[in-house]
Amino acid sequence: MYFPYVFGRQSELRALQALNQKYAATGQVVPVIEPVVKKPNDLLRCLDLLGQAGTSAVIILNPDQGDFKNGGAAAWRKEVNVVLKKHGSLVPALKCGPKTSMKIVESFLTAYAKRRVTLLYSSPALTDAEVVKLAGTVQVSHHICLQGKMTAVQRGLLPKAKAVDIVDHFNKQARNADYSGIELFTDRHKTFNATGIGFGDYTVVGSLFQPGGGKPGAVALHVTYRHPQNKDIWVEHFVSDDIDVNTGSAASKYLEAVAKLDLAAGPRKTEFGINDALAAYAADHQSGHYPGLGKSKERQIYHHIAVMHDILHGKL
Repeated sequence: MYFPYVFGRQSELRALQALNQKYAATGQVVPVIEPVVKKPNDLLRCLDLLGQAGTSAVIILNPDQGDFKNGGAAAWRKEVNVVLKKHGSLVPALKCGPKTSMKIVESFLTAYAKRRVTLLYSSPALTDAEVVKLAGTVQVSHHICLQGKMTAVQRGLLPKAKAVDIVDHFNKQARNADYSGIELFTDRHKTFNATGIGFGDYTVVGSLFQPGGGKPGAVALHVTYRHPQNKDIWVEHFVSDDIDVNTGSAASKYLEAVAKLDLAAGPRKTEFGINDALAAYAADHQSGHYPGLGKSKERQIYHHIAVMHDILHGKL
């Protein structure tokens, strides 16, 4: 099973909605959503659509980034709970960090006692004995270790049939202009079943949450593909020729980057696959259409999850 970790911004949520029927609803893709926006409308709409399709999705209910950096999740959570109650396929989740006590975890389990839940671990302050207790809790459907931030002993205590590791494989650069060429993304699709039931990543966004905005110096498209020789997953970066923030426009730079992508991906369908995101990029190249950088980010996420899905299903 594949667990893509996304932030609850509009582009990520729209990617999940677009992916839903064709990829996520198959059961092999289980999105993990960390909300970062207090206004819940986009999130509620996304969750409702996923729930209507019976799609499993994990929703972190103690977010602490973006709008939630200084707290304020209580009122937001009430609105999200309304949608969670409607759809049994949506999975409430708690991220266990340095300040998460066993008492907090037990309170969470009690609050959602009538449904399955997920626990995520990121430098948890829990004792080994407490992890053992949680590992034996039937209510917990998945135990997700984030970025390896859990001791080897405690990671080993998690039941293999419920354990998932999510690791950031995206080599994030300071500027779009700094990306170039190709690089290895992961081979975890080959090895994950030795230690757990699934694996995940932070797609082509990366684990570091950064608010967007500002005029781009360059436009970069990060597109994953299956390497033809070793079948590992690689990422190719398509960057606009114009990388000067003071020249050109986002539209002109996007069209430079998308032209490179279309020329590369078109003849290499056994590597990049065939999906709606690539088709939309190709259409933009042919028509000279600029959909906006948010839509482009949505397509990159869509494509990556589609590639992972198709690889797991033997379609790529």
